[in-house]
Amino acid sequence: MYQNEPNPFNGQTMIGFRLPEDDFFVLRIHDTSGKVLKEQRGYFEAGYNQMWVHAADLPASGVLYYTLSSGTHAATRKMVVIK
Repeated sequence: MYQNEPNPFNGQTMIGFRLPEDDFFVLRIHDTSGKVLKEQRGYFEAGYNQMWVHAADLPASGVLYYTLSSGTHAATRKMVVIK
């Protein structure tokens, strides 16, 4: 999983990721306490993929974390939302 771009952001940001195989993945955005603020699910093909996140869909700003996970893979990165 790559760092979201742009970061920090106030409108929307793109999260790019490369998958080794076709799989069902869940993207969770959470605050520093671990509370899940947004969740997106999808089935993605092997190779490069991307997901868009809109700041208006998030009930918080500041430092947040996003985790992309499947049954066998998981990665977490930090993002900064400015509202």
